[in-house]
Amino acid sequence: MASFLAENLSIIQQRWPGIALALATTACAPRAELVQDGPQATLLIDGIHLTSSYDRLAEARLQASLIPEGAAEAWVYGFGLGDLPRVLLSRKQLKRIHVVIMNPGVVRHACRNFDHGDWLQNPRINLATAQDLPTLRFPFAALPSSLQLAEDGASRLRDLIVLALSTPFIGSKHRVDDPQLRQRLEENESFVLRDGDVASLFGAYAGKSVVVAGAGPTLSLHYESLRLKRGDYCLIAVDAALRPLFKAGIQPDAVVVVDAHETKILPFFQDVELAAFSGTPLVYFPVVHPRVLEHWPGPRLVGYSEHGLYQDFAMRHPRGRLFSSGSVIHPAVDLAVKMGAAKIILLGADFSFPGAVSHVAECVVRRDMPTGSQEHWVLNGHGRRVSTSLAMRGFLRDLEAFMERHPEVQFVNGSRDGALIQGADYCGW
Repeated sequence: MASFLAENLSIIQQRWPGIALALATTACAPRAELVQDGPQATLLIDGIHLTSSYDRLAEARLQASLIPEGAAEAWVYGFGLGDLPRVLLSRKQLKRIHVVIMNPGVVRHACRNFDHGDWLQNPRINLATAQDLPTLRFPFAALPSSLQLAEDGASRLRDLIVLALSTPFIGSKHRVDDPQLRQRLEENESFVLRDGDVASLFGAYAGKSVVVAGAGPTLSLHYESLRLKRGDYCLIAVDAALRPLFKAGIQPDAVVVVDAHETKILPFFQDVELAAFSGTPLVYFPVVHPRVLEHWPGPRLVGYSEHGLYQDFAMRHPRGRLFSSGSVIHPAVDLAVKMGAAKIILLGADFSFPGAVSHVAECVVRRDMPTGSQEHWVLNGHGRRVSTSLAMRGFLRDLEAFMERHPEVQFVNGSRDGALIQGADYCGW
């Protein structure tokens, strides 16, 4: 098959010289081959079909359906083989279509094997890179293959796109009328009636340093510092970090638990001498398993997220609110913010599997993670890929968005081995 690279790059050079230079000099391009294992030809890149090989037009129309018909401007994430921009160009009301390159190496292969001149020359098209447009814009459509093949510098944008696409499905799994959660609220109402309010902690550490301990593998790297500096900070532990900290002889000032699943929560409190926590507040959402509340010896403080599940319940039993978007680290960090912290130090907030393990040692759910595959990855503080899960990619980006809303707080990440957290400095904890 003839190469179209020169012709395509010539158009790009005329319109976007910076992008042409990036395409001409891109290094470490992914492996690609032209295949026709269906009625139509496509590219197979690192084992991923760049487009359908059966009906590229139908696929593009489905992707384009995410853009409202009346939109005047749209963003397309992924260059693909040009099918999606072509479909959108058929809409006369669309005055501007921004096509965002997620991996220049992929685009170079696409430009070599297919003619893109028709749509690249259209004045309504604007070509950009993920570095040019690092924030997610709406309305948008995205090519799943381009997200999977995103280069390192586009990984954060990739995660924001996936999170936005997943949000409707996630919401359907956390319905306001979920009968099990409603039943749990009823079961725990007696606890809520006699327990305290998380708001009683708000402002308690104004201007001070607060450490939030997650249960990521790197938490154990900080035990010595946590012991040596114990009088210099307030320590908030998430539920999964309680046992590891206890085994290391470190006493948290508060513990946060929010998960409603019995099998996920109860193991965190096993093999722990709970009597040692008679003075430690347990901050909880009222959907947690009642056995956790029954056995906690210290004060219990109730909080709610902004989820609609709590709307009626909160009217009957007003309590403080904490940010939550799927991970217990979210309300733990928000608690630190509302306590008035000037500096929040994140330890074990890895959002990944450094060392190919899921959790810190002594966490009962710790397990070895596969090392041969990196289907999901984020960049760590060294700029290298580290494996993670799809859910943790979303948790990380939601935390970053939360941090961005609180410029008054200095956020610090204790380890470079876990995920890079945008907006957090590094320190030598």
